[in-house]
Amino acid sequence: MKQRLVSSDADATHLVAAITASAARVLGQLRLREKSDSALRDLWALKFEPIGCDPLDSERPLNLIEQLNQTFTYLASARASRLLLRLHPELAPFKLNLGTAAGWDVESSAQGELVAEVFAAVNTSNNRKLEKDLACVAAASARLKYVFFMCPGYEESRQPRLEREGVQVWALAGAA
Repeated sequence: MKQRLVSSDADATHLVAAITASAARVLGQLRLREKSDSALRDLWALKFEPIGCDPLDSERPLNLIEQLNQTFTYLASARASRLLLRLHPELAPFKLNLGTAAGWDVESSAQGELVAEVFAAVNTSNNRKLEKDLACVAAASARLKYVFFMCPGYEESRQPRLEREGVQVWALAGAA
């Protein structure tokens, strides 16, 4: 199931540990993998063959590209939940809807209090993701509205210049 409840920093730490274990497993697999004589064949394997694994279940095979995409989105969600625990501890637990799970990426246990969308991308304008998430969250009826993102070049901090329509925007720390 791709939903997780985060009630404490320990819950977020457990989620990050699962993501880290899957990352370590795939990197170990890649180090052991024999390279073919074809660069395109090697890239094909990375994109289409199940040499990676689910970021939350290192026993479930997945292609590496999907693992990369999911890994950093899930990591961003875990970091967003940690930040929300600091900002709004009274609204915990926070439900994380990871992957294709229905609902807001993060929502408070208190109905109608807090919703958030989360993404990880090369930059905030990729596929107009920030713009789309801002519009979506702005239309929500929740009292508190957030968009969290993880992109290179940003330190973890609020980004007031990106905010609009009552939606707070926060950059999250990268992979470190």
